[in-house]
Amino acid sequence: MRMSRRIAAATGTLALALGALAAAAPTSHATPSACVAYLAVEGYSSMTTGTACQYGGNGPAGVSACRTLLTGVEGVPVTIAQRACTYAAA
Repeated sequence: MRMSRRIAAATGTLALALGALAAAAPTSHATPSACVAYLAVEGYSSMTTGTACQYGGNGPAGVSACRTLLTGVEGVPVTIAQRACTYAAA
């Protein structure tokens, strides 16, 4: 086999292997703990914020419950609550 074909085959195999590794790698995402951390940085930290962030991790209905708890009970501004709950859901 000619050297150029060996190099092409090795390069192709390497590309396939790296592509498989990239496909198998876990995706990064935010969690309820990211929500709690964001709220703490913004100056909001309580048992209710932790509970709200846990709700936020439960999909669209959870995000709505999270936002309602944060804005209604804790008095968090809407923009901060929305961002925090989005972090929990992502």
